[in-house]
Amino acid sequence: MVANLLRTGMVLISWSSLLMYPKHSFRRFFPVVIFISSLVSILLVLSKPLNLWRVAGGTAAKIFNDLSFVLGPFIAATLWVFQLSYGSIWKYLGVNFVLDYLLAFPASALFKRLKVYELERLIPIYFFAAIYLFSIMGYAFQYIIRESRR
Repeated sequence: MVANLLRTGMVLISWSSLLMYPKHSFRRFFPVVIFISSLVSILLVLSKPLNLWRVAGGTAAKIFNDLSFVLGPFIAATLWVFQLSYGSIWKYLGVNFVLDYLLAFPASALFKRLKVYELERLIPIYFFAAIYLFSIMGYAFQYIIRESRR
């Protein structure tokens, strides 16, 4: 019950923050959000057969958990990070380093205690490396899109 409330709250809070997001930036950065979300979704699909993490409650709970993460805080955070730091690679990498670290270590430990998910074969350092690599790939993708539009 607590896990479902947390998941729902993450989605609602994330999307409510986007009410203040500039419309032109949404159109500008939405392709990279789709790209990075696709990478994360591939990781989410692979998590079941590779036993990367476990979600209590079976397949339905795992799907709800994965969707609430990708469609909630992940999309909102990606949009905000690009809005606030795109154009300065070091600022972008620094902000992503902090956010990815917080997700991989303290947030994963908190979610384990709240029985949202528990990392199994994907230890926190590998989780951090994967999502940080996705952010680097996202910056490169956005750079390519920007250069192709010029």
